[in-house]
Amino acid sequence: MRSTRMLVALTCALGALVATTAGAQAAGNDQSGPTVGNCISDIVYGNEPNMANGALGGPAEQAPGTKGGNVVPTQSPGPFVNNPTDPDNPFRGRSVGQFQQDGIDIPALCRAAFGH
Repeated sequence: MRSTRMLVALTCALGALVATTAGAQAAGNDQSGPTVGNCISDIVYGNEPNMANGALGGPAEQAPGTKGGNVVPTQSPGPFVNNPTDPDNPFRGRSVGQFQQDGIDIPALCRAAFGH
């Protein structure tokens, strides 16, 4: 039951990202995605660098000339999850391999979401 809820949540998250990045694609994300690797890194693991000014998306989704001094690293690389109440101690999340063991094929979900 838990893996079903996780699958539904991840599918919803991927769907929401596809909907919100459609416009960003036109702005110039030609070099970095949407690929399965970018999907896993940025969505599943949350490793998209953050914009200091609060703009949505990472550096590849920003207009040319607006990134200088505005990119900050993700708080928690890998399968760690940001912990807003204790930012110095992110907790460990699930890896793509752990999802796979539960029958949730993350690469296939990413391919379906981005058409690759």
